[in-house]
Amino acid sequence: MPKGLFRALAVLVLSATCMGKTAEGQEVLSGHFPESEDIAIVCWSIPEPRAGYLSQISVVQTDAHGVARLLWQSALENSYSPKIRFIEEIMVQGLPLALVERQTGAASSQLDVIGKRDGRVARLLRLDGFEFDVEPLDGGKLPFLIAHTDASILDVPEIYRWNGSGLVEDSAAHPDYYRRLLDEDRAALPENASGVVLVNLARIAVLSGDRAAAKTILTDALSKERGKGDAANRETLRLIDKELHAVSPISR
Repeated sequence: MPKGLFRALAVLVLSATCMGKTAEGQEVLSGHFPESEDIAIVCWSIPEPRAGYLSQISVVQTDAHGVARLLWQSALENSYSPKIRFIEEIMVQGLPLALVERQTGAASSQLDVIGKRDGRVARLLRLDGFEFDVEPLDGGKLPFLIAHTDASILDVPEIYRWNGSGLVEDSAAHPDYYRRLLDEDRAALPENASGVVLVNLARIAVLSGDRAAAKTILTDALSKERGKGDAANRETLRLIDKELHAVSPISR
């Protein structure tokens, strides 16, 4: 981005307190990092005829004279409708983690975590998913980051914890969370659910620690798919069989 254009955009978004429209179809969202009023994260998106939408994240710092300095910037990416929030409980080198969600489709988003690494602002985590949740699991002091990965089939959330230097996946360490989710999903799913929906339900069962339930779910999924005869999806059959072998490696 040209320096003059960047500075103009920085002045615009740093003076705003909420999202505003700067041009037809263009969105600009900004937020100051808590406890760091001189540092802001900026995300904009704009329609682009060939790509659909283009979007970019920037982190800027302003000095006492209002001059903005770029600390970090993402590449141009195909996404839109940005959302920004912060995990104030997790401070990294004086800066809390920032969460950015940008849609890439009707039921999909790009999920980014921005913070400090080695004294510099950087992208600490990038996931393709749906949305973030921040929850205090197991009574711990620091919240966990829950990345919801699918809004179109059946969501199998991934849980991440802060280990002091980065976010690491910690899903298998929280069977109670997945046990509750398994009960909720079982109650909500229709009786004719099949295919990948049941595969994902079985994955939740595995994370809950109930491998027997996972095997039962997958056996039912395999039976339902085979029952479709010539209309059965071969890729779905392969996937179910693979998951079933992983849950029950002994010959069935």
